[in-house]
Amino acid sequence: MAASFPDSSLPVVDRLALDSLIEMFGDDDMEAVIDLLDTFLSESQKQVNAIRTSFDTGDMATLHRMAHSLKSSSATFGAARLSAVCARLEQAAKDGCSGGGCAELLPVVLDEQQQAAQVLTDARATLSGA
Repeated sequence: MAASFPDSSLPVVDRLALDSLIEMFGDDDMEAVIDLLDTFLSESQKQVNAIRTSFDTGDMATLHRMAHSLKSSSATFGAARLSAVCARLEQAAKDGCSGGGCAELLPVVLDEQQQAAQVLTDARATLSGA
């Protein structure tokens, strides 16, 4: 599963989605966009930590909830591949992680979060003029 997933045709971060978010706030409130990016970067790391812990402890309810939350927030910021793999993990957790699906998806989620965080950190630096 991990070899063919996530879909490599999807961008790590869809710049159009990120641009739409920026446009929603306008050029006059770039600080709000930067604050949102900072929040996502911090919270997404907390969410992957919670996903890992809940998997390790067999807490499927928390695993399902955290995968759902990360799926939604990553979609907001255009992290298409992270969102897609979180959707798969969310479903696998809902199914009780039968058949090893969660074990296969967990390292993919962790990797995709790191990649998305790097792209969004770079975008944040550009927006802040750093």
